[in-house]
Amino acid sequence: MTPSQTKKSETVPLQISVHDRELKILKKELLKKISIFSCLSPEALQNIVEDSKDIFLEDGEILFREGVTNCNLYIILSGNILIAKGPNYTKHVTVLSEGECLGEISLIDKRKRSATAMALGETLVTEFNEEMFHKFIFPNTKALMEMMKVCSQRLRDDLERMSSEIQQVSNFTHDMRNCLVPLGTAEVMLDQALNILGGTEANHVKREGWDNVQKGHDTMLSVRSNMVTMIDQSLATVKKVWSKYVKGDYDIVDLINETVEEIECHKNLKGKSIRVKSAGSNTTVHINYLDIKRVLQNLIINAGYAIPKGEAINIYIKDNHGLLEVSVEDKGCGIPEEVKALLFRENYTSKPDGNGFGLMSCKEIIQDLHDGKIGFETELGKGTTFYFTLSLVAPNGKAA
Repeated sequence: MTPSQTKKSETVPLQISVHDRELKILKKELLKKISIFSCLSPEALQNIVEDSKDIFLEDGEILFREGVTNCNLYIILSGNILIAKGPNYTKHVTVLSEGECLGEISLIDKRKRSATAMALGETLVTEFNEEMFHKFIFPNTKALMEMMKVCSQRLRDDLERMSSEIQQVSNFTHDMRNCLVPLGTAEVMLDQALNILGGTEANHVKREGWDNVQKGHDTMLSVRSNMVTMIDQSLATVKKVWSKYVKGDYDIVDLINETVEEIECHKNLKGKSIRVKSAGSNTTVHINYLDIKRVLQNLIINAGYAIPKGEAINIYIKDNHGLLEVSVEDKGCGIPEEVKALLFRENYTSKPDGNGFGLMSCKEIIQDLHDGKIGFETELGKGTTFYFTLSLVAPNGKAA
């Protein structure tokens, strides 16, 4: 062996050893400043430093994802970690920095991660696993108390953030109601136009265009009334004011036709036809009229997004063992396997201008408020059918 070879073999491990020692010193000093670890003995701290796993993350790299099972606690040694929710990480919750820990709740309850952790810039974290928790933290009452304080503070921060966001939504919703006021002026103007087009004398013949103006007038009044109702319901929810959930007996075919007329000018439906097919004589259901209209709007518009111009959306109505089943069918490309599990979840959307709330509200309205079922069937290359069930009303006026 030559002198140069000897020097090389001695130098490289020495450099690694020095770097490793510096990192361990950094970890130990940092852990002393974190409340959960500050009350541990020097020996326990040293063991944690030796046994914990260091993870280097590039900018944008994921530490863990929402929905996965991962029972580890992480301490940020340097850099920053973004905590975000949603498939595309669109909901930013908070940013954690050097000296802060994350993942403590899943370490305790062993449930799936409630958010995604992503590096902002180059970030170094150390991993504290479940075995180390039971060995060093669980037997130490003070350490457990400090962990409870950390969890409690996180919950308080989340509640304050939620309260602030709810207040913003409340203010925005209130202002939306004011934005509808000018429609009252439009209503007066349309009434005047109808009077002119209808003639000023009993023997006058209605002029051409009267029917279109009347239809526009009625649609505007209906939409304005629906919007006011939805805004009032939203404000009542925010203020925690109890209000009765009103249901009545309605013909679902009439409701579907009315909904189609109101939304046929939507960009997703232009150049596409909508066919309504009823297979039974009894189509009366006991529902909240406005909410079921919201479900239909969402499903029809989504179906329109899935098909090209010239294609049709089919809406089927049938009696399914005493329940009325409504199906909205498109002949689009179908839903990929990896997307199926994300449907009806918070913030998931496949549309560039979507927000992911549509299917969530459909699920709540059908399952929670109408005791029905909602689901879908899909096949790649052949299309998708979304369906939901409602309680039929028998001719005697009682539920079928």
